[in-house]
Amino acid sequence: MKITSPLAWTILAVACFLAAGCDTPPAAPKANTPDHVNALTVRPNDDEEVRGAMALETARVAYQNRLEVLRSYYERVGDADKYQAAGRELKTLRQAQVFRYQDLPEILPPERESLENADERLLVEYVIQARNAYLAAVDRLLTTYDKEGNTYRLEFVRSIKKRFDPIRTYLYFPTAEIPGSNLRPTEVIREADEMYARALKLFWDGKGLLHTFVTTDYQKERQALLLFMDLIQKYPTSNKIALSAYYIGDIYKEYFNEDTRAVTWYERAWQWDPRITEPARFQAGTVYDLRLHNPEKAVECYNGAIKYEQFNQSNVSYARRRIKELTGQ
Repeated sequence: MKITSPLAWTILAVACFLAAGCDTPPAAPKANTPDHVNALTVRPNDDEEVRGAMALETARVAYQNRLEVLRSYYERVGDADKYQAAGRELKTLRQAQVFRYQDLPEILPPERESLENADERLLVEYVIQARNAYLAAVDRLLTTYDKEGNTYRLEFVRSIKKRFDPIRTYLYFPTAEIPGSNLRPTEVIREADEMYARALKLFWDGKGLLHTFVTTDYQKERQALLLFMDLIQKYPTSNKIALSAYYIGDIYKEYFNEDTRAVTWYERAWQWDPRITEPARFQAGTVYDLRLHNPEKAVECYNGAIKYEQFNQSNVSYARRRIKELTGQ
């Protein structure tokens, strides 16, 4: 579409302004000069900075290398979902640190493992270790600059923390990332209820006034997601865990295109509470149907919605129609 009307350009500009919460990282800090700074010179007489910068760059190179190897492994074995996940995590790393330290010795990546008969679990473990080492190196430099009172350099390292997206990091095995199906929401826990209320408010506030991508505040949706997860981890018997799982699935589906994660969390919602009053089965069905193109699982979820989610007749009608279309019956 070619935009020629001045009014159309104005509308587009307003839309872009309203979309300031888009799923993009914060801007990198800039120098006191107009020029964008993408490199910092290590001060050779500052031993603590030299050690910290070396640790950061060594960890970054290793982390990137481990991710590239893992992504190559998934490409080799044909696992498209995990290949995409590794690519997203790699992008997260690259967008997080937009500057490099100058005047450091050459840093070589670790020797790459052969992908012939490679052990996936070992490759994933290497990635997680490298990720943790990188984030620890960031924290050490933050402490160094904060102790010095060097606010200029502190902002550069702090920008890594702001731009690094925890939503785009993975454990690569659903059973490691998501609690099992055996949890049960059996207790009323005040602290959990308070966390749930805060997370739910962030979830709705994140949608904005129009409840469309134009007004979405992705940072609030991230905060809601992490708070729902924290609730489940800290209070696994709370009567809010199933609802939290449902909203985690919703956030992954609606805002971050994490479809495989979304359907697993929806599934946990109804596994933990078969009588949940949110349309978890229906939502999983639409993801399997329209995004993951898995008609068998879609029909299974739609049938579950028809049986257990009669509280939403519009969804039930749609589920019946899609089952007919998908099965020809």
